[in-house]
Amino acid sequence: MSRWLYPEVIASLTQACNNFLNGEITVQMVQSEIYSAENQIVALDEKWLRSMLFDTENEIELLIYTVDESQLVNAVKPLIQKILDKIV
Repeated sequence: MSRWLYPEVIASLTQACNNFLNGEITVQMVQSEIYSAENQIVALDEKWLRSMLFDTENEIELLIYTVDESQLVNAVKPLIQKILDKIV
């Protein structure tokens, strides 16, 4: 993780994503972690990451209001996996 300008933020985000995929935290909790990471990343070198997190957080917000509660977790999982694929 030394390639990141904010390794602590990436480590925390990775942990939250894994916790969500393992069913340990809720959609709202992982959304909050994504939002937090997005707001801590300010370097231009990692603008693409901030943008990706912003888009993902907004997609989750949309899903919360448009997808049935029983299907929400499964709808969000691919978004979280996409984050992990980009940061790990």
